[in-house]
Amino acid sequence: MRIVRVNTMLFAVLLSSLLPLNAQNHAGLTARDYYKELYAAGGLNNMAGGHACFQDDPKASSFFILRESGSLRDSMLADGTLSKLPQAAPELSKKDFVMVRGYAEGIPWRGEELLEKDEGSWISDLRMLDERTPIRIRFNIDWETLRYKYAVEMLNMDLTYRTEAASFGSCEEVPADEQQHIED
Repeated sequence: MRIVRVNTMLFAVLLSSLLPLNAQNHAGLTARDYYKELYAAGGLNNMAGGHACFQDDPKASSFFILRESGSLRDSMLADGTLSKLPQAAPELSKKDFVMVRGYAEGIPWRGEELLEKDEGSWISDLRMLDERTPIRIRFNIDWETLRYKYAVEMLNMDLTYRTEAASFGSCEEVPADEQQHIED
């Protein structure tokens, strides 16, 4: 019984001494740092390659990767994966959309967000923030300058615009020879 207490105590002391070190090492990391770290570790999903996007705030720790449907279609045709997709996929592959994969401090969001073309921007499906607030994501990008606006629009119940929370930033192309291709 005494050995277990000593080993548990020793483990607790070692763990508590390592936690501040780990927290201190990651305290000043920016979104670009997390991106570089994730890229170096081989952790970027090839379905979300194309452009890495960073907020204007240099202290931000989140970033996202996006890929336009045209480039996604081209790469899937080239490597033969388009023909292997389920029946519904070819219909989706004919639509204009962007696929967004976000990362908060290097940890991926719950999945990709598919945003469909809506005139000069890209929008998500509607969802409910609470029982009285429908929301949707609206993404605008200037493909020449790669400046973007990523907004969560809060709507009234009649789906008219109420307000939004937005972030602004810029994207940079990930050169094709640097894009990662991870096999499942």
